[in-house]
Amino acid sequence: MRISDLKLLIELSHSKSITLTAEKMHISQQGLSQMITRLEQELNVILFHRSRHGTTLTEAGQKTVLTAKGIVEKYDNLRAELDLLSHQQDSPVEGDLTLFHSHNSGTAVLPRALKLFKSRYPNVNLTLKESSPVETIERINDDPTVVGLINFPEDYYQDPLMQGLTSSSKLMYQELLRDDLIVCIPKSWSLSRGQINRANELVKWPMVYFDTKQYAEITSLIFRETDKSPKTFLKTLNNELFRQTIIDGLAMGLISTLELSDNRLLKECTVQSDLRLKLVFTWVSSANYSMSIPAQKFLECLELSLNTTNE
Repeated sequence: MRISDLKLLIELSHSKSITLTAEKMHISQQGLSQMITRLEQELNVILFHRSRHGTTLTEAGQKTVLTAKGIVEKYDNLRAELDLLSHQQDSPVEGDLTLFHSHNSGTAVLPRALKLFKSRYPNVNLTLKESSPVETIERINDDPTVVGLINFPEDYYQDPLMQGLTSSSKLMYQELLRDDLIVCIPKSWSLSRGQINRANELVKWPMVYFDTKQYAEITSLIFRETDKSPKTFLKTLNNELFRQTIIDGLAMGLISTLELSDNRLLKECTVQSDLRLKLVFTWVSSANYSMSIPAQKFLECLELSLNTTNE
């Protein structure tokens, strides 16, 4: 049993699809099926029920996935600690770093990178400022010493009107991750077939919103096929209140698949539907100003944390 096997097991438990998991984790469907069979033989249990409707965990599978998550977390912590030991002989990195980030980046991408960065470079004075992607780009143009983490819907990169934001000779862009923004509901909600495939079905349900302009724009893209919007239950900037509103069964909400993987009390209701929206997370810095050492180190931690997450 390998750590990579456990990570595949965890991902499959979330997606409930051999096809989706194989595509996301860059493995063949045959290889994934063989891995699951090997684990089942090793543990002498059946981990999944397989049918044409998808792949669901058995009771033994649920217990195995829960334990696997704990093992993977301890393994990741060990790797971070060992990395720290290997860097202790390096010259200390000091100075100031200001990072602007979008709301989605702050909830889905930054947390693990922050933990790793602070453990490695405790002498850096890090300032995080939440702003919209448009505002972040403006900030970097005004002050080339700062850097940013932005995200735009994938469709924006084909829109001529958005070219000034998604590509500029004054800025350097480094794509880090593409992740789906999905509609999630509490597990207490009972829906026919367990999922929804069209926007006009979703608008019947109340929704909790992050009270930001970009969130409103993204929501409008998901519901563009209907002339109605979901009922607004609550608008907030509080992350915990947002998630708890969904968990308590009061409303549905849009979150990334990365966030869903960390919350077992929520489930996606838009599996394999066109209501999923792909977000492109991108690191942005000035093209006319070399990134500071702290900024370079933070980018390294960010890339490492994402690679670890996706292994």
